This record gives sequence, C-alpha cells and structure tokens, in this order.
Amino acid sequence: MSRLSRLLLVMLFLTSSAFAQAGGKINWSSDLTTAFAEAKQKQKILMVCVNAKYVTGRKTMEPASKGLREVVYKDTRVVYRSGEFVCALLTPASGSSEFGELRLLGIEGALVSPQHIFIHPDGKKILLRKEYWSHGKGDAAVKALLAMMKEAQAKLAGGDAIPDATAPETDDLVGDKSAPEGEKRPACIEDRLKEVVSGSKSSASKERKRAIEVLVRSDKDGDCTAPLLALLEEQKKNTELLVDLIRGLGFDKLVVAALPVSGFLGHKDKKVRGNAAVSLEYIGSHDPQVVAALRKAAGKEKDPDIANHLYRALGRCGAEDKKARSLLLKKCGSAKSEFASYGPSIGLAYFENDSKAARGVEKILKKIGVPGGRGSARNIVKRGVICWTLAQIGDKKSAKFMREQLIKKLENMQAFWVAGLKSYYKGVARACDGDGEAKAGVGEGVRGFVSYAKGANSEHYDREARSMMDEFRKGRDAGGYTPKGDFLLGG
Repeated sequence: MSRLSRLLLVMLFLTSSAFAQAGGKINWSSDLTTAFAEAKQKQKILMVCVNAKYVTGRKTMEPASKGLREVVYKDTRVVYRSGEFVCALLTPASGSSEFGELRLLGIEGALVSPQHIFIHPDGKKILLRKEYWSHGKGDAAVKALLAMMKEAQAKLAGGDAIPDATAPETDDLVGDKSAPEGEKRPACIEDRLKEVVSGSKSSASKERKRAIEVLVRSDKDGDCTAPLLALLEEQKKNTELLVDLIRGLGFDKLVVAALPVSGFLGHKDKKVRGNAAVSLEYIGSHDPQVVAALRKAAGKEKDPDIANHLYRALGRCGAEDKKARSLLLKKCGSAKSEFASYGPSIGLAYFENDSKAARGVEKILKKIGVPGGRGSARNIVKRGVICWTLAQIGDKKSAKFMREQLIKKLENMQAFWVAGLKSYYKGVARACDGDGEAKAGVGEGVRGFVSYAKGANSEHYDREARSMMDEFRKGRDAGGYTPKGDFLLGG
C-alpha cells in the first residue's frame, strides 16, 4: 500500500469519528474515593462534574446537562485541558458514598445538576464551585468551561501569593494589629527574589521556577516584575537562570516583559532563543518593536525547530501587522519541508477573520491541490494542517472556496479514502461558516495527518517525525494561556 493510501486510510477513521463526537474523550472516574487519591498522588486539581440525565422527579431530559455531556465535554480543547486535572463525573446513579465525599467538604443540601466543583489536590478544600449552567453548548460554552478550569488553576497557584500591599495584614503575618498595612509585602518580595538567584544548579531550578511564578502572579503595578526584568540584564552569563526567567515571564498579556525578552531572540544559546520565542507567543504583545524583532529573528534562524516557534510567536504578536502576514504566507507556501511549514501555518491561524490571510491560505491550498491531483503524497500533512489554519481564520468566503475548489473535485473520485476526506473538508467549510463544533472537529481530524507523519518511515517525513511540543513548550502550565496548535502537534 502506498504512503498516500496508508495516510488516507488513517484519515478515513479519524475524520469520520471526529465529526461524530467533536473530538476525543475525557478520562472520567466514577469512583470519587479513587479520584481523590489520584489527585493527591499526582498533585492535580480534582474536577467533579455533577450531571443528571433527567430533571429531578421527571422524565424530561435536562438540556444543559445533555449539552455538556454530548458536546462541551467532548470538545477537543476541553479534552486536551482535562489532562491537567483528575476528572470525576457524578450522576444520580453514583453511590451515596460518592456524594458523601463531597459532604465532608461542607457541601450541604441538594446537589443541583449540572455543576462543576474544583477541589484542591490535598482533598481538603474547594477551590471553585459553580452551580447550574447558562452557557449552552456552543463555542461560548467551551470557552466558559475552559475559563473555569483556568480560574481554578489560578486559585491553586495563588496559595503562595505575595501579601497584598493594599490589604490589612492578618495577625499571623504581622503579629501586631497596629502595624502598617502591607508591611510584610516588600520583605516577601525580597525573599522570593533571593530564591530566584539562590543558585544555578539544576537542583535549585524547581524552587527558582516556583518563586518566579509566584512573583509574576502576585505583581502589583510592577513591584514584582520590575526586579525580575532587572535580573534579565544582570544574569546574562547565567544561562540556566536566564532560561528560567524568560520562561517565567512568558505569561499571557505581560506586555511589559515583551520587549526585554525579544532582546534574547538572537542569543547564541539555542535554549535561550527557543524559550524567548515561545514566551513571546504566550505574552502576545502587539508592540511594533517586538513584531519587528520576531520578523528579523525568524529570517535569520537556522534551526528549523526554533524557526517554527518564532513564526508561531509572530502570528500571535503580529496578527494586526501586514508585514507579518506577508512573511507567514510566503514561508508557509515555500517551506522546503512539511515540518518547516507547521510554524508559519499555525502563526497564520492567529489572523482570525482576516480576509487577506484567508485568501493567501486558499491560494496555497489551490496550488497543492487535492490528493490524486497535481499534489503529491509529500504534501498530505501540509494540506491537512493548512486546512485547519483556514478553519481557525474563519472567513466566511473560505467556506465557498472549500466546497467549490476542494470538495467538488472529489465528487468523481472512487477511492476508498474519499468519504473520509470529504468529511474533513466539509468540517472545515462549516467551521468557516461559524460552526464552533465543526471547528473543534477539524482540530481532532487533522491529528490524523500529523500522527501519520510522525510514524512514517520515509525520507519525506524525517522532520515531520519530530514533535513541536518540545523542551521549549513543555511545562508551561503557569503561562495563563493555551497557544493555538499545542493540542494539534503535542506529544
């Protein structure tokens, strides 16, 4: 069987299942006692979802619960993020002992359905609890649940937060009720900074990273981030510390750090360059100087892995910059390997509702053609990822392009893989129409292309076999953001 046939056989399975359930499954536990133990052992938040099929005392289907079960919990984005939690689904069929575990946390009265409860890994306190569900089952509902998950993680991370200078100190912190408000804060900041610079050995890295995270999350008008940024200049020769600082400053919308971090895009150490690129994608600054620095660095970068990270960062930071769009389209279309096209493709996905980006991506797809046409098996993976990009951009005219330029050309083909590919293309078209569920399904379906590339033993797929979820991207759960494409090319 040819490479093209093997790939399309995989696609037939993945795309048909992807649009049936919009992406994957959460690893649910129905035994709450076991879930508590697992959360403590793995030091993960326990997410308990209470979900009843029927309205209490009636045979009427509960629509909110149904929407969560059948759509929201199966969305690719939710499934991907659920890996950071231990997840338990409780229904009326769950035993009384299951609900008894929740009573021990102080939950009294009737347990309404649906609701979401996020419990500290130690099992002793509730981080966040939201009863009922008013978000429906579309894209807004997915984003609402993801926001709750992030909020719970933020509350957990805040356990070591710096005391607020504007709030009265407690007796435990001050020991004297007459002490000035916030007296402890400067000392706490100083203590954390000492932890940051306490050592350069790898054994100290865990404590250092935690101290940086606490400072970034606790910042008030720059009192925590300013000294961290000063350390960037002071510690240029300490590569291990420099990397930890750059990673820690890679926090969503921490724009004050963007320009200083961009100054390390040309560093001689690849660990510094790679982490600087990814941190800028997390920050998402639109500063013209930052965008210009990314364009310049991407053009000079010789390492294909780091170049991909640079193009992704350029996409998020330069989503309003015509020069950035032009460069990404050029690199996406002319990349010498399919692996080299991934970064520019994902970078273009940040240009949501940008008609010029959509037309440029369509031009690339038209040139590649459909399988069996002018294109070859060598472009199969690239074709699939770029279609995902078009779905992410979401321009309504692209729906017409997909139906007339790609789907229509498959009408007279009789190969076994045609039905699966049509399903994928139709999902892209619906996503461009504005269908959020179809958009999630495209994300799941495109994994078929990438998974095939990683496992193929072929000269054409040497670079595709390498994952983009590398050392520069892993372990960034504290960044407050989920970059586009991480779920797509992870693992």
